[in-house]
Amino acid sequence: MIFIGTHFINQSQASQVIRLDPSYHHVSEIGYDGQFFYYLALDPINARWYMDVSTYRYTRILYPMLARVLALGRPDLIPVTLFLINWLAIAGGTLALAAWLKRRGLSPWFGLVYGFYPGLHVALQRDLSEALGYGLVAAAVYLYDFGPAPRHWLAAGVFSLAALTRETTAIFALGYAGALLLDGPAGGDWRARIRHGWPRAAIFLAIALGPLLVYKVFLLAWLGAGQDIGIPLSRLPFAGLWYWRYWDVPGRTEEVRTVVYPGLIAGGVAAYAVYRRIFRPEVALLLLNVIVFIVFLQADAYVEIQAASRVTMGVVVAALLCLPWLGASAARRAWFWICAALWLSLVPFWLVFPTMQYGFHLLHLLRG
Repeated sequence: MIFIGTHFINQSQASQVIRLDPSYHHVSEIGYDGQFFYYLALDPINARWYMDVSTYRYTRILYPMLARVLALGRPDLIPVTLFLINWLAIAGGTLALAAWLKRRGLSPWFGLVYGFYPGLHVALQRDLSEALGYGLVAAAVYLYDFGPAPRHWLAAGVFSLAALTRETTAIFALGYAGALLLDGPAGGDWRARIRHGWPRAAIFLAIALGPLLVYKVFLLAWLGAGQDIGIPLSRLPFAGLWYWRYWDVPGRTEEVRTVVYPGLIAGGVAAYAVYRRIFRPEVALLLLNVIVFIVFLQADAYVEIQAASRVTMGVVVAALLCLPWLGASAARRAWFWICAALWLSLVPFWLVFPTMQYGFHLLHLLRG
């Protein structure tokens, strides 16, 4: 499931373990991003010679290193541990969100909207880091609100792991640091709140994002700034989508229907909540995720629905976190049901039908 590309695996001979297995069948010229996590897990030092932009790829280091540790360094077990980590991360993230929703007085079954989100299953199928990254975000949010003391610092530690898995999750750490910054005496103005809250917010950010910043400086010194694309955004709203003339390509019209439309609906609800003076970190996070990862998302991420559905996963997480304040009653959840229907409309095609095909094949083998 790694989708190895011959272009990259034949790019160097520096590693003794990064070699193309003749029995591997999912070979193409370019491959997919999961190959870079595989190379990192196989040979963390020499994997840089088999990448497109090494500083950027090395930033998401936790997932491949965890797979390497669980495999006890054995190359033959690493494909198994890459899959196992993501499988457990999807279940763990869904469980954390379900438990959080239950503690907030809502049905935990809403968590399945996250668990069945197609972008997660792309990450599972292709050995990518989003499943672990956003699973850690869900765990960090639960610890922030309901964890044991010192819950804020425990949450910050888990946020730091999420950022080292996928740097785009750092937006959640920033949102909860902002909540600490404004968590001052009741009745005080915003200046008094900031004076009271800035020490805790600064410590929270140091724990949550400090390791990523230190590690990034190390990568820039080791691999160079020329091998890092950062998180490029489009200069104009939706320029990344218009670049591909999406109306001419059926696959990209599906991208608009299942990624862009529900994101804009959720973002509009969040913007209206801010207008109504509902100042919650969850609302701010939903609005920020929509602005950054949908409105100003770059063209490379809109290249295919598999990429866009993964990059915008934070929108789904933030929408679920907003339910206690923007969907407390059944009548106020209409926006969420519309978004969920659009997000999950591809599940039968991406999950159910392939699983049924596998089941029928298995039955055929058993009868034979």
